[in-house]
Amino acid sequence: MFKLNAKVNKETFKLAMKECVKKAWVWDNKENFTSAVKWKKDRILEIDADANFEDENEFSESAESIDIFSAYLNIDSLDENEKEEFLKRWNSAWDSETGFDPELFAGETIEDGNAFGDKVREYFDMKNIIANDKRTNKKITVNLDEMKFFEAEQKTKELLKEDNCEYIYEAAFSYDNEKIRTRCDVLKIKENKHVEIIEAKATTKVKAEHFFDLMYQVFVLEKCGFIVDDICIAKINSDYVMNSDLIITAKTFGDQAKEFINQLGKIKYEEIEEFVKSDFEVEYDTDPIEVELDKLIALDYLTYGSNAKRPTLKDELKMFREKFDLDQIFVTLSNYLNIKSENGEIPEFMHNKKCTLNYNKDRAGNWDHGFNHDEYDNCYHVMNWFDKNEPGFWNIGKFKRALKSHVIRNSKSPYFKDYESLFEPSIVLNNKGESFFEKNRIAKRMFEVYDLKKQYPDDESKWRIIDFDNIEWIDSLLNIYKDFPIYMYDFETSKWAIPRFNLVNTYYQTPFQYSIDVIVDENYDYNKPETMHHYSFLSNEQDTDPRIKFIENFIKDSFKHGPGVYVAYNKSFEQGVLRKLAMMFPKYAKPLAYIIQNTVDLMDFFTSATKGTGRPAFLIYHPNFKGSYSIKKTQPSLDPSFSYNDLVINKGDKASETFRKFVDGRIPKAAWDLKVKEGMLKYCDRDTLAMVVILKKVKELVEAYNGKN
Repeated sequence: MFKLNAKVNKETFKLAMKECVKKAWVWDNKENFTSAVKWKKDRILEIDADANFEDENEFSESAESIDIFSAYLNIDSLDENEKEEFLKRWNSAWDSETGFDPELFAGETIEDGNAFGDKVREYFDMKNIIANDKRTNKKITVNLDEMKFFEAEQKTKELLKEDNCEYIYEAAFSYDNEKIRTRCDVLKIKENKHVEIIEAKATTKVKAEHFFDLMYQVFVLEKCGFIVDDICIAKINSDYVMNSDLIITAKTFGDQAKEFINQLGKIKYEEIEEFVKSDFEVEYDTDPIEVELDKLIALDYLTYGSNAKRPTLKDELKMFREKFDLDQIFVTLSNYLNIKSENGEIPEFMHNKKCTLNYNKDRAGNWDHGFNHDEYDNCYHVMNWFDKNEPGFWNIGKFKRALKSHVIRNSKSPYFKDYESLFEPSIVLNNKGESFFEKNRIAKRMFEVYDLKKQYPDDESKWRIIDFDNIEWIDSLLNIYKDFPIYMYDFETSKWAIPRFNLVNTYYQTPFQYSIDVIVDENYDYNKPETMHHYSFLSNEQDTDPRIKFIENFIKDSFKHGPGVYVAYNKSFEQGVLRKLAMMFPKYAKPLAYIIQNTVDLMDFFTSATKGTGRPAFLIYHPNFKGSYSIKKTQPSLDPSFSYNDLVINKGDKASETFRKFVDGRIPKAAWDLKVKEGMLKYCDRDTLAMVVILKKVKELVEAYNGKN
């Protein structure tokens, strides 16, 4: 007889199945989490708690890692309002009926999920109305979203007996004294206890965790005696551009924008000079903002992945169950979750070298038990404590976490300081008997600089911060900055799952703010603002498309001192934003295209070039980069006196979420004008000034090197 020793929440189940039961155990309840916090504080265990980036050093303007452990440990450093908001979200997350979901701790994710859930319900209401027009026995839809679980479960039973309901939203089911329980976003009712489950996800593609989500729901309903005919994900159709005839099915929005710019050809300044000097005004779009539900929502019955011939979710579940016993999986997981931390002792299974109770598909699409990281399946979710801030293997960029864990677990130390070379016998080899670092340019560069710092701690000139072996690349990049004016520019963007304005698709990066610092000659000094020119813009209107005034002001400010060199940090982001603006507002395409075509990337001093060009990574590398080329690491390392610490808003994701709250009416206009606007402007302005700092410091390093050689 099927019987569980401990409750198994849906979120805990998903974490265990996709990642590791050790991580699932930590997030299963507050008591376990509190124990894990203590082990981390006491330097006993290191627990992976951030967002699921394969390479956490991969720079992205919009992909801020959510390390909830760090946030929780540093809660006392927040001001009272931030602390109150954090604790409110924190406690609410633990009160969730399905278990704590770290991904949902991000405010924007919750907002998007709720908004999309509402649209999915509207969509099925519409389908029911259309179906009722064609049938004699009219059906109803019922939303149980406002009910607590017990009430919803009782109401679900009543509705299933009445036989007049087509769809139930948030239908509730439980089994084994509520040790397993679930709510279905959309449950389609059929005859004789046959049902279909539709799970709403504010995403553009089906993911592995969605499959396990549906697996859990099917399992609970079957235990309750129901027959699940089909399962699917109601997702967002990324091809849908609101109030536009643009069709982006064949190519992505970004690809079409690239093609649009390419078709314009090389833009000469003479073509746009008269226009950019004119007092033009960008007109607002007066078309009503109306979401077409049948275009926005897509029902996806196929499993996760990119294979065009991938099976349906239902067939995937069937294949999984042919190989594994779900009853036994639930019992095993329940047994793990039943283990308590007695007197602060760490449960024995937390020390397992490999991940426990996770399931994955191999490259052929066959189900297997355990991770498949090129045969290195050492667990990185829970490890013996080590200091991630200490230079070592964990900091190596573009090096998968499973490989980092393998090296750390099987070598004498996780830290560079304990080695004379990356090729010591005490560092584990790969499964071919070769060093992991023989062809790893980034690792070798990092170790070289760190080792020199260790030898000459007080003489920075000997650290090889400049890559002497590739000085011609550095000179080539610096030559770009010999022409003036130089426009250093940076954007802030916000995004919504449900398109918020016309001519956007889901999660469109909507620019609402920019900062430009203009260098007009060699005499610039970031400590003396009067030696440069500064321009900025921040949309201050609620419920209006910020792109209109953004385009107007950005074009004018970008040519105030004539055509020049345009500089971004991680230019692919800013160029992508500008391409889409050009395509959706073609009247302004040529001046935007000119800026795109003449933009260079300040990050080139740190990151490697695209394949085929040969430029190596970290032409400039400081030990304090710790393997990252994010501007939040590079700039403070080159000049520690210049920081973001004095700012109220000091991260891109915080700026994005703040503007979104303002547009959605959750920050009143009066509060915005009085308190928030100034902080937003200071943050974006600091980003472009940080770029000036980087350029100045790189030039000084090279000049010092040339002076000695």
